[in-house]
Amino acid sequence: MSNLYFSNITGILDVDTIVNALLQAKKNSVEKLVQKKAIYQANVSSLNNLLGALKEVKNSFNSLTFKNLSLSKKVEVSDSSVLSGSASEKTPEVSLKVKVIQLSQGEIRISNSGVSNLNEFLSAGTFTLKYWTSDNNYILYEVNFPGGTLEDLVNTINKIQDKVLASTFFDGTFYKLMLTEKDLKASTKETSEDSAVIEIEGNFPLDNLQTFQNAQNSKIQLGSNSYYIISSNNIFEDVISGLNLTVYKIGEASVSVKKDSSSLNSILNEFLSKINGVIDLVNSLLEKGGSFQGNSTITQIKVQFFNLLQPLIKLGILDISEKGKYFLNTENLNLLLKSNLANFQNTVLKVRDNFSKTLDGLIKTLEVYKNTQDSRVKFINEKIDALGESLIKEEKKLRLKFSQIEALMYENEQLRTKLESFVVSFSESSKK
Repeated sequence: MSNLYFSNITGILDVDTIVNALLQAKKNSVEKLVQKKAIYQANVSSLNNLLGALKEVKNSFNSLTFKNLSLSKKVEVSDSSVLSGSASEKTPEVSLKVKVIQLSQGEIRISNSGVSNLNEFLSAGTFTLKYWTSDNNYILYEVNFPGGTLEDLVNTINKIQDKVLASTFFDGTFYKLMLTEKDLKASTKETSEDSAVIEIEGNFPLDNLQTFQNAQNSKIQLGSNSYYIISSNNIFEDVISGLNLTVYKIGEASVSVKKDSSSLNSILNEFLSKINGVIDLVNSLLEKGGSFQGNSTITQIKVQFFNLLQPLIKLGILDISEKGKYFLNTENLNLLLKSNLANFQNTVLKVRDNFSKTLDGLIKTLEVYKNTQDSRVKFINEKIDALGESLIKEEKKLRLKFSQIEALMYENEQLRTKLESFVVSFSESSKK
């Protein structure tokens, strides 16, 4: 306050400049707190990212089981336009020829008669829709049609069942009722000269049905001994234990079932990607000048990872780059999978268990550290709020005082002007 100097004290005061000068020290304190808060918030954000990455590593490791650490089976097909296949773990390694003789198709039937326009009225009728699910079994649906247009008949049939799709068909002259199988898998019956999959019985408002497309099953031949398999929908399940085939067109193709390590490689590479993601985060946090430089907990993460992964490194399936990143040695892995799969599985699962315990402790430690940073941010926020309220009150108080000073200065100026005027007038009167 001793360095404060008011120039032209009898003039108009620059209140904003004076008040800001008086409050600058407290404002500087608030700015310092804001900067400190930003540092703690950045620390919290960094720790959240690191915790998230560590939890992803843990989840990735915890998902490893004997099952997904086993070799899967893949199906190789010589002509993928003819068919495709999938296999399970229980499928034996075999090679066979498959000949697609016939593809499945659904039956389509059309009414013999129709209407010349879609607004034409059809008489009421009660009839039965029979749907054959096999040569010996069928489902009956009773249809009570109250009368109406052809589209009303279509809607009535579709509303009461889900095996047949009713629609309209225009043959160039008349609109007719068309009935189509909805799900090929629902029926194994094929259309023949004297029977159909879809039949109508009873008081049908149109002439009975004619077959537009025959229902037929798909048919394949395995090997060279004329061994045939039939399917209702072009999908053949469990042709051999766990082997499924889907056919697309008539033709021949060779099918081979082989062991496949691609899914296992994918699982391990995904895990290593998460490990390397943690290493990238650690490196960024420990950069020179960073707030975590020299932090012992974070510094030790890379060392802990290296020690935990040593069993896999010794097996030769993991390599480490100059930058401390890990990558899969697929050549050594494939050799190990062929020679000693059990050793690989046991080693990975042991590493998984050790990693999980270490990560649990590390995550807890970092969460405590993060909560400490959060508490500091909260404390600083409270302090900033308190200083802000104090500044508002003090500013109001100062502005009030200076307004009073200005009022007094104005009154003094007015009095000085009057006195000067009086003295001048008095002097002139004395000269006379």
